[in-house]
Amino acid sequence: MQRPSKFRPNFIRDLVLVSLLLSGMIVSAVVFLSARAREEISQKYIDNATASAEHQYTGMAENTEQILELAGDWIVSGRISSTSGKEMNVLLFPLLNRNHHISGISVAGTEGKSCYLTIHGDGFMTREMVDTEKGRVAVRRFWDAEQKLVSEEKRPSSYDPRSRPWFSPALADKGIFWTPPYVFFEYKAVGITAAIGRQSNTDSGQIVVAFDILMDDLFRKIQGMAPSANSRVFIFRNDARIYLPGDAEASSDFRAMVDIDDPLIRKTVASWEKGHLPDDKAFAVNHDGQTWWCGFRPMAAANRHVWVGVMVPESDIMGRVVQRRKGLWALGGFVLLLTGGLTFLMLRRYGRSVDMREDGFDSRNPEKSVMDLVSKGEGRTVEFKSTMRLNLHTRKPGKEIELAWLKALVAFMNTDGGTLLLGVSDDGTVTGLEADAFASDDKCRLHFKNLVNQHIGAEFSKYLRLHLLTVDAKKVGVVACRRSSEPAYLKTAKSEEYYIRSGLSSDALPVSKVVALIQTRK
Repeated sequence: MQRPSKFRPNFIRDLVLVSLLLSGMIVSAVVFLSARAREEISQKYIDNATASAEHQYTGMAENTEQILELAGDWIVSGRISSTSGKEMNVLLFPLLNRNHHISGISVAGTEGKSCYLTIHGDGFMTREMVDTEKGRVAVRRFWDAEQKLVSEEKRPSSYDPRSRPWFSPALADKGIFWTPPYVFFEYKAVGITAAIGRQSNTDSGQIVVAFDILMDDLFRKIQGMAPSANSRVFIFRNDARIYLPGDAEASSDFRAMVDIDDPLIRKTVASWEKGHLPDDKAFAVNHDGQTWWCGFRPMAAANRHVWVGVMVPESDIMGRVVQRRKGLWALGGFVLLLTGGLTFLMLRRYGRSVDMREDGFDSRNPEKSVMDLVSKGEGRTVEFKSTMRLNLHTRKPGKEIELAWLKALVAFMNTDGGTLLLGVSDDGTVTGLEADAFASDDKCRLHFKNLVNQHIGAEFSKYLRLHLLTVDAKKVGVVACRRSSEPAYLKTAKSEEYYIRSGLSSDALPVSKVVALIQTRK
């Protein structure tokens, strides 16, 4: 007997659950995108600061190298030599005046002679190394702004330019050599030196010109690139020694991490080294209840001796983050309202008219589902078969037994789908499939598959799912069958028939009706 369909109350529950799930996904997406916005804006702050510092350094380096190339031409032409002279002063004093990042210029030859020029007050100072009978003497001359000699003094000195870290590498390098940070001889302060070596056409030896750049001067310029009022910038070497500008009590120098009193700097460098983060990746550090966004970048891509570190408190960034977050929450709220509205409309419009059948198999609770189907009996979407292949009257496998349940599957697929229970008799008694004597469940499944492929077609397997269950200590086969999008036929050696479900039976249709029915299915 065919049972009337009725609305399943679980539909409302499922629809509400889907809506809640969608709402949860939206909230999660907003939270995730807010966190991403926080990271992206922080990354932008760090990128801008480190890029500015790198740009500052790169601009200074390019300018320095251009001047050094010019100085190299002056060496070759003989206009620059390792001894002090008026013509050389005329060339180099203006370079010091115009390029304030250059704290001093050294000119040295392979024979050990050298001359050093630097700014002194409103004028200049030169230091020329002279060999005398009493040893090496440094001759210091002081010049006014008009390059007129003001005074001169001589002092013993052990200075030899050939021992300085820029001399030999500049001669070996065909281009321009940059030193790592080191302590200058004249200033006793930390800096870096760019040097170029060339063969003079007038002197017998090679000559090196070197430009000194104080780290204090460079640090002040980079510090000015800080992205916000409370952010901090520091410089450190690739051996993790931190540079601190000099003050009245201590000379500027690179100091070991253990000697740094600033716990935030120590924590930032340790986090970066421990995380093995890329050069351009910003990361967060929590310190004293505050989050700092930090980043590092080499001051020169080709010269990774010196790095700049930037630390920005998140409170300085939050203005833009909050603005982005408000926009995301507004969008998320709109989508939530839209979702809620659509759910409400669906419930009002379809809640009372949705036709959902309760006679389908539920794989989430298979044994209970089978017992529920058995208790309700056969119907338009449910059919029972005692065995899969054994004829219980003859006690022998019969093809007619197999074709009977295959016919039911074809009818289900051509109508509204359904459930076939194998191992259940017509009166609802669970007899089990033990009489079919399959060697294993896999053998049973293979037999089912082969019969479907032979008599219906392998392409229809996607609409069928066989479950083998134990119910009341007996093996039961449950075939869940969905409605097919194309017509299904039961094929035998003699015929090919089209079946539909009608009440409790599977009825064959004549060809004339099959064509019309297929047209309506489309």
